[in-house]
Amino acid sequence: MKMKGFIILALAATIALSGCSANKSGSGSEPTNSTNSGSSATPDASAAPVDLNWFATVGGWNPPQWNTDEGTVMGELTKKTGLTFSYNIPAQDGDTKLNLMMVSTSDAFPDVITTIGPDMGKKLVDAGKVWELEEFLKKYDPESHLLKDFPADVKEQMVKHYGGWYAIGSHMVSDDAREVYPPSSDYFADVAKYSENKGVIVNSNLLKEAGIELSSLKTEEGVLAALEKVKGMQVDGQPVIPLQIHGKNYHGETLQFLQRSFGAMPIDKDGKFRHIYMSPENKHAIQFLFKAAQGGYFDPGQMTTDDVAIESNLLSKRVFMFIGGTPRGKFDQLDFWVSPGTILSSEGTKPVFPFWSEPGRGWMQTMISKSTKEPEKLAKWLSFMTSPEGMTLSSFGIEGVHYTKDDKGLITRTEKGIQDLTDSSKTAVDIFWQFTNMAFLENVQPAPTKREGTGGLIEMEAKTAYARSPEVVRYDLSVTTLPGDFYAPGSENANTRDQIQQFYEAQVAKMVLAKDEAEFNKLYDEFIATMKKLKIDELNAELDAELQKKSQEMGVMVKGINS
Repeated sequence: MKMKGFIILALAATIALSGCSANKSGSGSEPTNSTNSGSSATPDASAAPVDLNWFATVGGWNPPQWNTDEGTVMGELTKKTGLTFSYNIPAQDGDTKLNLMMVSTSDAFPDVITTIGPDMGKKLVDAGKVWELEEFLKKYDPESHLLKDFPADVKEQMVKHYGGWYAIGSHMVSDDAREVYPPSSDYFADVAKYSENKGVIVNSNLLKEAGIELSSLKTEEGVLAALEKVKGMQVDGQPVIPLQIHGKNYHGETLQFLQRSFGAMPIDKDGKFRHIYMSPENKHAIQFLFKAAQGGYFDPGQMTTDDVAIESNLLSKRVFMFIGGTPRGKFDQLDFWVSPGTILSSEGTKPVFPFWSEPGRGWMQTMISKSTKEPEKLAKWLSFMTSPEGMTLSSFGIEGVHYTKDDKGLITRTEKGIQDLTDSSKTAVDIFWQFTNMAFLENVQPAPTKREGTGGLIEMEAKTAYARSPEVVRYDLSVTTLPGDFYAPGSENANTRDQIQQFYEAQVAKMVLAKDEAEFNKLYDEFIATMKKLKIDELNAELDAELQKKSQEMGVMVKGINS
């Protein structure tokens, strides 16, 4: 339910995402301008490094094979921690493989586990496979800075979900995190308020060539008319792609943006929980893609492609409009993106923007196995990776090579640093997203002044255009936060949720590709009927009980804006 990890991902930092694979991989920088260094002592340089296994269910994470070469990020990490890592990153079905490992009689359980989503980490905790981190650190690294400065408000969310502090969350941002690492500029607070990872961006070169005003793309009718107008255009002798959707995850990126832009909420006008898939605005979002498919504005093959294919299309400069996850925009190489912000529904509904007044647990959740034979080394590794020294090394690389500091201690990447960031799956510069701390990045970097490049003003304008639109209504989605055991693995609630999601994805594809409006409406009626058979009403009732309880606890009442 809660997508905050992906929203947080957009906040202001220069973070480059890349593809996925399974592989073997895995000068100490000065501490930042924060006074809390907290890193562990360098291990005995004469000792051979210890290789440990790191299992990750994060399909988009592609670290390079570990090497200990002098002057590299991984080499410096090994020098500081005495560890190297062999990675096990299944290209698909990572949770399934981890489930099998949990019940296996083999001793080969990974030393470090990184999961995403609400369920797998909870399974590891319930099975007694991973350490409670306070207990772990007090036993194996009692001087760890994490025992003093890990954000209390994030830890509280961990305890609510897992029953204890069992994970280090990536992309953390919270009030308590900013107490430790205050932002270097008011710019970051502004970005934190408005940045959103799902959006619409437009090729300004093609916009100008077609004689279309950006303001005309703020409505559904205007967008469809523009897509029709550019359909016959060419770039370097190749046809323009009027619309690029977010590949095989279009239902999780493209449709989610359209839902919000058309005003869909998981709460109805009476303040009761109503699954967003059952909202009229969700139907209208699907209808938009149906109309786009009918017009031939995107190839249906896009619905099954991966991120590599999306980026290939974008880099061809033939895409007029991209609706999906804006981090795929290749801002490091493309400088022509602009955004109309919203696409206002022809039904006259108001667009909505969810925010969270309570912090999340972060996106990736990294845990330490109880079966590891090197608990002390891993405790000190955790302490180093989350220290200013460790985060500077992993995020920015080596001072004087990948970055410089100004007289205030603020970090700017060099040309090599920017290039190695782009090639992170080869260089390991900013590849260890598990330890990305957004508050830290806002603390050590100046506000951007350049328009071009990753983290530049073009990217930030594109990512904040939606929430800045005056038509958008903000609402607090923290009231939908669920207790950790609501979707307990194997429970009826979890099974119902999974069945609903599987059916939704299959049926949406049919609706988008329906031959005509009559078939679309028939498929939508089947969709509603099947959802009810899958007990969505019963699940809604349980979710509403939690919503009312949480609303009372927070003193925040949210009602649907449109329906």
